[in-house]
Amino acid sequence: MILDLSAVKYVDSSGLSAILTGNRLWTEEGGQFVLTGVEHPSVKTLISISRLDSVLDIKENLEQAVKWVMMQALRSQLENETPAEEDEV
Repeated sequence: MILDLSAVKYVDSSGLSAILTGNRLWTEEGGQFVLTGVEHPSVKTLISISRLDSVLDIKENLEQAVKWVMMQALRSQLENETPAEEDEV
């Protein structure tokens, strides 16, 4: 899930709680949760002083967020592949 906050000018503790809940629920199901568009100074400041920038995956723009999610999906897919049995004929 990519949550684009580029149109958001204000976030309070309830908003941060909703973001954290979304992150927890999404990642518990094996998904990727990424914030992007953290542009407004008040939103940046609140995320920073809450130290959520160290907990959440935050990308600078939507393009970077999409690339990151795609790379994580590819990595997961590669890790879950089982190698072919070499002894089978």
